Formats: sequence, C-alpha cells, structure tokens
Amino acid sequence: QSVCHFREVQVNGSGHGNARKCMGALRWSRDWTSDTIDQQIASVLGTSSPYTSYALGVQTNTQNLVTRRGGSAIPAQNDPAAAYSQLFGAPPPNQDRSGLLARKTSIMDLHREALSELKTKLGTFELQTLESHETALAAVKARITESLTTEPAEGCTNPAWNAGGYPTSPPAGGPGVFAHQAELQSDIIAAAFRCGLTNVMTLQLGWHQATWYGHDTSFRGDHHNSCHGAGAMENAEMTNYLSRCVAYLVQKLLDEDDPAVPGTKLLDNTVVVQVTDMGDGRDHSGGNGPNVIATRMPSFRVGQATRGGDNYQLLEAVVEGLGLGAYKGTNVDTDKIWPCADGQVETAVLT
Repeated sequence: QSVCHFREVQVNGSGHGNARKCMGALRWSRDWTSDTIDQQIASVLGTSSPYTSYALGVQTNTQNLVTRRGGSAIPAQNDPAAAYSQLFGAPPPNQDRSGLLARKTSIMDLHREALSELKTKLGTFELQTLESHETALAAVKARITESLTTEPAEGCTNPAWNAGGYPTSPPAGGPGVFAHQAELQSDIIAAAFRCGLTNVMTLQLGWHQATWYGHDTSFRGDHHNSCHGAGAMENAEMTNYLSRCVAYLVQKLLDEDDPAVPGTKLLDNTVVVQVTDMGDGRDHSGGNGPNVIATRMPSFRVGQATRGGDNYQLLEAVVEGLGLGAYKGTNVDTDKIWPCADGQVETAVLT
C-alpha cells in the first residue's frame, strides 16, 4: 500500500482482443503498425543495457500478446526455466562493451549538459524538477557503467531464485500453477534488474480470455468463468488471486538491494505499472479500470487510491515521472515516445 498509487481510470479500447491497446496508442499510428509504450520507453532507457527489453509471460496466448515493436508482437517467454537460461546462462547479445559504454555515456553527458543550460533560464520550482532529473540521470549512468565495464556481480552468473521450490517449467500435460509461475518470473525480473541486464521488463499475466485457474481458491472454474458463470464474490476472489501476483513482484523489488545505486532498493529506482485491457471484465466495459503505479521514486505520489482520467493519460504521467517528457513528440525522425493522450498528463499521480 505505502508504495502504490491505485488509480481507477477509463480503459481505452476495452474488450476482447484489444490487449495491445492497454499499452498506449501505438507509436506513430493508432493501428497495428508500431510500438507499444514499454518499447517506446525501452528505446530511451533500454539502449544502455545488454538487453534493450525482455518480455515474460504467464500462460499467455501467442495470438494475444500485449507488447509490440515495429508492428510485430513480441513473444512473451512463458517458461521461467528457459528465460532464466537465456538471461543468465549465456553471454548477453551486446559484445562490444567498451564501444557501447563510450556511446551510451556520451549520450548521458549530452543530456546533463542540456539540463545545466536549462537551469540558468528557469524558476525555483522548475529548478527543483530538473535537479531530480539530474539525480535520475546520474543513477542511470552508474547503472550503465556497472553493467558494461565490470564482470557480472557476485550472484549474477547463477542468481538464486525460486525460494518456494516450485517447478520451474510448465508441465507437459497442463498449464501449471499460475501464481507460482508468476512468482518465478518476478524473481527473474528482480535478478535481471539487479544484475544490470536490462532496464525494461514486461510481464503479461494470462490473456484476454482469462483461461487460468486459481490453485488455492474456493472457486474452481477459470477466471473467465468467474466473470460470466459465477457471482461477484467468486469473481472478486479470482481477481484478488491475480492481484497478489503483482503484489509479489512489487514486494520483491522493495526487498532487493540495487547495486547500481548503493544504499537503495530496486523499487527506489524502478516504476512498476499495472495495466489492464478491461475495466469490468464481467461486461467488458472500460469504466473503473484498475491501474496501479508502484515505486519509491520521488516524482510519484504513492500511498493513495484515486480515480479519474483514462489509462493513456496515466501512461503519459509515467513517462513524465520517469523524466522522459523531453522524448515525447510526433516527429517520426526525432521523437521516441508518442504522446498517447495527446499530451494530457494525469498529474494526480505525480508530485
């Protein structure tokens, strides 16, 4: 609770088959041809890491994936063991570490020079905002240097995971336990951030038909059935089951140290954004959509439950809170992040 902002919003494009729409208006167009918001953010924050971004899933469907790059769906790795092996069992894809370091740190230096120039022209409030951005840039630069100039940190060649002792791959004869797979994928996300492998991770929980089952719930049908063939209490139980998967990830990032910024936790330098493709799944409407922002970054207002606006305005707020507002725009040649709410920012979630 203390690190979350629960925001009830209108979900744009709510309904079956529209999962990609919960990730913002696609960059440069409003159809299938370009990038979802996670990939837009990765085009800025991810280029300094061995992996620009990485997509994980829990019982997803290959025809209904939420994240897209260049108009093509990015497969979500549903097998935690396979994801662990790829991330930690082989060299990362970027091998020219010294050249990459020089390029990325020079870009960061340019950003800092631009901020210094702006500071001479702005008032007190704007100065405070820019100073927080400078601090964020310093943290990102430290992460770049840490990940590209040193050997893997202790525990990063074979990081510990799976404290619950769950099966690490889905069983051949069935989908496996949904919440356990979500915890395994969350362990991998935390380890990848801690080890500097990537700055952007996407975790897709299920798909729009909601065919997953709760392993310890009183309701014995799948989540879709709880929407259409059961009562409100059964549906709430299944929704709570799904929410505790997100809570596990947030708690994991809150507990783990961030080696790139000594003395902090991963959640101090990370923003978790929970989105959904429907408001009320029982009638497929877009109202009352439960979105969540979890972080301890000082630019976000947390410890609250509020309502208003739509999910695209919330995503624009996330971009601003990350200090990436300067990358927003509609020039295909120069801008990296599409203003998916036409520049309208849900400022209630920002400090």
